[in-house]
Parts: sequence; structure tokens; C-alpha cells
Amino acid sequence: MGLYIIVKYHRNPDGNSNKALPVLMMDHDDHPIEFDRIDSAQEMVNILNMNSNQGFHYEIKKLGIKYLKVSQKLHKKNLEN
Repeated sequence: MGLYIIVKYHRNPDGNSNKALPVLMMDHDDHPIEFDRIDSAQEMVNILNMNSNQGFHYEIKKLGIKYLKVSQKLHKKNLEN
């Protein structure tokens, strides 16, 4: 179980790179569009890729696969010194 988001890839606007620029899909309240089922996210990606006439590419990313763990002890120790 997890949450899924959609990332839109398009060419870097500065024109100096062929690397695709990832953009997180947001809703009208500026919150990431999240799906709780992979099949729902896949259906949306299929529609978006089919209707893209500017060469955008859409992909699903699963949230919670990787995370950064921050240690308070290390931060506290640095503040005391």
C-alpha cells in the first residue's frame, strides 16, 4: 500500500539541455495530486500521455520508497558546540 503521484516531464526551458525537467502535478489548491491505487494513477497517466500534443511525458512515482532520516541528536550536539 502507498500513495502514487504523477510527474510530468518536459524539455528544460533554457534550451541548453536535452535533459527532461520533472514537474509535480498539482491540484487547483496547489496540493500534489495523489492516488491511493496504482490502477487509478495508471488510468490518469494513460489519458495524459494520449492527449499530450506538446511532447510531454507523464509517469507514476510511488511515495514512501525512500526517505531521509534526520537525527536530532546530531543537530543538538552541533548547536551546543
